[in-house]
Amino acid sequence: MSDKHLPTTQHAVQIGEFGEPEVMTYQDGVAIPELKDNQVLIQVAYAGINPVDYKTRQGKGWGADAIQKNNFDKDEPAILGFDVAGTVVKSNSDKFTIGDDVAALSFDGSCYAEYVAVDADLLAKVPQAVTLEQAGALPCIGQTALQFVEFADIKDGEHVVINAPAGGVGHLAIQFLLKKVASDNVKVTLICSPEKYAKLDKLIDKSKLKGWIDYTKDQDFPDLQADVLMDLVGDDAGVRALSTLKSVGRVKVLPTIWVDKLKAAGSNKSLSVDGYAVKPNGEDMAKVLQDVADGTLILQIQQTYPLSEVVTAHRELEKGDTFGKIVLKAS
Repeated sequence: MSDKHLPTTQHAVQIGEFGEPEVMTYQDGVAIPELKDNQVLIQVAYAGINPVDYKTRQGKGWGADAIQKNNFDKDEPAILGFDVAGTVVKSNSDKFTIGDDVAALSFDGSCYAEYVAVDADLLAKVPQAVTLEQAGALPCIGQTALQFVEFADIKDGEHVVINAPAGGVGHLAIQFLLKKVASDNVKVTLICSPEKYAKLDKLIDKSKLKGWIDYTKDQDFPDLQADVLMDLVGDDAGVRALSTLKSVGRVKVLPTIWVDKLKAAGSNKSLSVDGYAVKPNGEDMAKVLQDVADGTLILQIQQTYPLSEVVTAHRELEKGDTFGKIVLKAS
């Protein structure tokens, strides 16, 4: 598509203040972004939504800090969204050409729109065996799950406990962990509800698990003398899970805001607690896309909403009981 055939404005979801889902408005007449060096313009097909999206909308964390500085302090609205999959319609990169189907995790945001400009280094081409809907659901959760399991630095024979194994990141991380069960004799115990545990049959062979803890029961968690806790929840749920660890065990936590609370709670066991934030890049994007294409990674999409129904989609995600991912359809 040449420049002369590109529209000058688009539909996009904007916010002019932080707050509840209703601060997001689906607008027409929003300017299409100008490209910088080494960027491509993507006609968005699908944009995944993640917990970081609604936390940013609420005014929490690094995403909100960036919007305050770059938009609100200048009396300009902002466009949320970090996951994107779509088709290149303009390119300032020699790696991607018009017509390429691509996906990316971009912390510049602005993916809740019909068009978005993305740095080429963050992009990967979408394999033919992967739909754009799948590709739009994958960037944040796929790269986070892949990197988080690597970050945990799990040794041969270690026992790992992981909570929220059916959420966006969790349902992929548990699949990466189960590969370590086969290759490195790692033992894995899950913390989740009976409903989520039942749904995991779609993703993994549960006979390979060491065990399962039902957090809905009003009782203390067992002392498993586990080596590593991979905490995808934090806060009080993360604190409760510390009892499964041995002294001087390791805690790896997403999101990073809970590191101090977990350090304080685990001080009697001399636990090491480290937070992790995903590092977006095209190489990891390509790897998880290929894993989905090969069938070695199963991606669960709970529901897809039109971009215009973003308020409903955020409310659904904020309930905290999704199985897999929620996605927005932009075009």
